[in-house]
Amino acid sequence: MDVDQHMNRVPDYAAFPTVDQMHAELDELAAAHPHLVRLRRIGTSRLGEPLRVATIGAGPHDAVIIGGPHPNEPIGALTVSSLLRRLIDDAWLREEFGYRWHLIPCVDPDGARLNEGWYVRPGDRRAYAEHFYRPCEADQVEWTFPLTGEGYTFDRTLPETEALMGLMDEVRPSFVYSLHNGELQGAFYYLSRNEPGLAAALTAIAAGQGLPLHMGPPEVPSATR
Repeated sequence: MDVDQHMNRVPDYAAFPTVDQMHAELDELAAAHPHLVRLRRIGTSRLGEPLRVATIGAGPHDAVIIGGPHPNEPIGALTVSSLLRRLIDDAWLREEFGYRWHLIPCVDPDGARLNEGWYVRPGDRRAYAEHFYRPCEADQVEWTFPLTGEGYTFDRTLPETEALMGLMDEVRPSFVYSLHNGELQGAFYYLSRNEPGLAAALTAIAAGQGLPLHMGPPEVPSATR
């Protein structure tokens, strides 16, 4: 697959969508393509926001794509938007991947609402400083899955995390991609197992787009470079 060909079709976005705009786009695409896009609610946030997933494709495997795991990292909403539109428009692409895609544009809408003041003005440093919000680890979706170890138990699972867990238990995905974005360092990826070929391919994608790689130590101390 020519990855550059598809990446070159990604629009030149000038801003990040608000939570309302994310919902409006899902509604629009599901209404326009009811035979392709299934839209449903999988849970409710702590402040009552709907958590919704758009499903497209009929492959034998399932993929879960998670946007906005950190609300100050909204690139996932644009990634989900672009990918969903490409999958709607390109039947060959839907079939080539062999996946049924479950796309979540924002898994922490409560936190996203607090960042919207700079979402619409991402180049404005003052707006960024005045409207930046990032929750502590105990209030982050990805950090609150149940965990038990030697002498340690964590079970204060958030409603947003429970919604993700329910979706994963239902579809048993063979591929999960959590969409983060960085601020000051180069591009980097985390893989759940050693896949040298995949690591090389991801390196080439970043280099092909003119993005430097992060060459320092990983953020997770136990990770192997």
